[in-house]
Amino acid sequence: PVGHFGSCCAEMDIWEANSMATAYTPHPCSQPGSTKCDGTACGDNAKGERYMGICDKDGCDFNSYRMGEKGFYGNGADFALDTSKPMTVVTQFLTHDGTDEGDLSEVRRFYVQDGKVVPNSVATILGAGAGNSITDDFCSK
Repeated sequence: PVGHFGSCCAEMDIWEANSMATAYTPHPCSQPGSTKCDGTACGDNAKGERYMGICDKDGCDFNSYRMGEKGFYGNGADFALDTSKPMTVVTQFLTHDGTDEGDLSEVRRFYVQDGKVVPNSVATILGAGAGNSITDDFCSK
């Protein structure tokens, strides 16, 4: 049987990837920590309340291909990142004041391959100034 209560908490998909696509996705919640919820607060899919819950179930992802950069990530030398070769994935969590205690303001991604730093692609599909990282402004577009 299914219980009455749920538990909602923020989630970070740090690296969802295969040889053809990559994404990173924060799923923030309006309540801190793990929160006991029921009803609408849980965002019940079966009742059509998915988007009414305290957590963002879909998240705000950055997928270079979907953001307009078709030649950024894939198998072969034609891509900025060649998935047939080893790479290091770096994810930075930056705060508004640069301290460990500050409020999160940006999630930045870059890669290192063949000794070279490769910045994340720019979200060209969102227009000028969309950037190449996840911020509140990026997620509002």
